[in-house]
Amino acid sequence: MNFTGLSLDQAPPISAPVRFFLTAPLFAMAAALLILWTDPSVLLSRYSLETIVVTHFFTIGFAAMVMLGALQQMLPVLAGVAVPRAALVATTSHILISLGLVLMAVGLLESLKVVIFIATLSLGLGFLILLSAIVLAIRKVEFLTPTIRGMRWAIGFAVVVVMLGMHLLSSYATGVMDETHLSFANMHAVLAIFGFAGILIIGVAFQVIPMFYVTPAFHENYQKYLVLALVSTLILWSVLSFVAVDLAWIAKTLLVLLLALFGYLIIEKMNQRKRPIADITVYYWSVSGGMAILGGILWLSSGFIETEILSFVGVIIGGGFMMGVMSGMLYKIIPFLVWFHLNGMGYMSIASMGEMVHKKMALTQFVLFLLSLALFSLAFWFPVFMKLGALSLLVSMVLLEVNLVRAYRNYIETRKRKPDFDMSGMQG
Repeated sequence: MNFTGLSLDQAPPISAPVRFFLTAPLFAMAAALLILWTDPSVLLSRYSLETIVVTHFFTIGFAAMVMLGALQQMLPVLAGVAVPRAALVATTSHILISLGLVLMAVGLLESLKVVIFIATLSLGLGFLILLSAIVLAIRKVEFLTPTIRGMRWAIGFAVVVVMLGMHLLSSYATGVMDETHLSFANMHAVLAIFGFAGILIIGVAFQVIPMFYVTPAFHENYQKYLVLALVSTLILWSVLSFVAVDLAWIAKTLLVLLLALFGYLIIEKMNQRKRPIADITVYYWSVSGGMAILGGILWLSSGFIETEILSFVGVIIGGGFMMGVMSGMLYKIIPFLVWFHLNGMGYMSIASMGEMVHKKMALTQFVLFLLSLALFSLAFWFPVFMKLGALSLLVSMVLLEVNLVRAYRNYIETRKRKPDFDMSGMQG
């Protein structure tokens, strides 16, 4: 691995990001259990309350948890700035988001308006507290790398997505939904996938793919203009969606082309690794690149065939691309954090990052994850496969959680031993 250019002085306590990482598979399990409990025909509609809850268990409970945890860790490491009061901010935000998501599910499924209102406040505060702290930190960055620029844009879109989400969720509490509700819902989804998740993944990939996989750097033009092009296109799409709906397909086509380009770049970089040995994270990145291309094509085609395919697109882009990238990176990030924190404390006899992950378990988890995507995709034509997909996903997420906890246990157990040498003697 190549750690050139990293700043390791201001990292938050390991508990700050790890609490988000270890929570993510739990909400994915909850989503799988809800799918098992629900009539498959209900889940085929993207507007049913059950679908909304399942979707947000994946998007907030899994994806956002991973992204928020990654932002807390990567800002100090990649930009050399610390999130203020990192432990307190992380604990407060994590509790509010987790509680808000559970209350949202209960409120929507049981039609409890007061609970929905409390969920809206809890989710909004949880996100905005952490995002505000990250903004305060990122303002101090003096040298803006392509990764930091990507983070800044992603955080900006995240704030917009949160405000839209609060508006949409509160409408279920008040019972007031005007003609703009569907338009705002579409904007909320597109900006969350492309603006928050997509831009963050792209920005982070510029740094972590060459670092973790020892590949050539992304071409300078891609680092300079890919995120900027995506931002400009998202703004264009947002405007056209309200003032000239008939022309929105232009921006939609550009979004698809940019997503497909990034998918191609991922696959290209995985093939340019200087070490030909592949691990589970390489498989995840490669599959995610392919899913980005396929998902973009399907989304573009959704204007010409039945609208229900939008849920299918969600499986491919949300599951195959977003969850794929994040699942794979969890296998890198948690072992890296364990190694980094223990090494910084003076522990030298540490398991290698590769040894912290049970490889056969990770491979089984990956195969089950792919199987769940295939089954969910088939379920849009043959609903009987919906519950089989949920069962496959449930087992996959259980294995992911076990493997991540196993890696983190290295930190807990190693801390019980004395360091191999005393770092305090080197100070002063």
